[in-house]
Amino acid sequence: MIFALTRRVRTDTPRVESVWLDVRKWTGLRGTFHPFIEVDCQVPEPRPVSGDEWQEWATAQLHAVASRERWQAGRYAYTAERRDEDGRSFEELTRGQWDFRT
Repeated sequence: MIFALTRRVRTDTPRVESVWLDVRKWTGLRGTFHPFIEVDCQVPEPRPVSGDEWQEWATAQLHAVASRERWQAGRYAYTAERRDEDGRSFEELTRGQWDFRT
């Protein structure tokens, strides 16, 4: 699997409002995180109000995508953000690291 390329994945059909998960994969040989994937997710209802709630939601989304797409076990860093129509981030909701175990 090549980690230097970023691709986009939708979790379901297009919608009016999305939250993007910008995911980076830890590579031990380089000792840093590298771009891995961007995941377009539907805004949850009810909308999380705290950073902890956003982190719980984000890791649940990541686990679902990682299991479905058979990601390698390892450490991932993520940022949950809202983006404008041009794909630029305008609101960071949370960020963190997540260990995926198959």
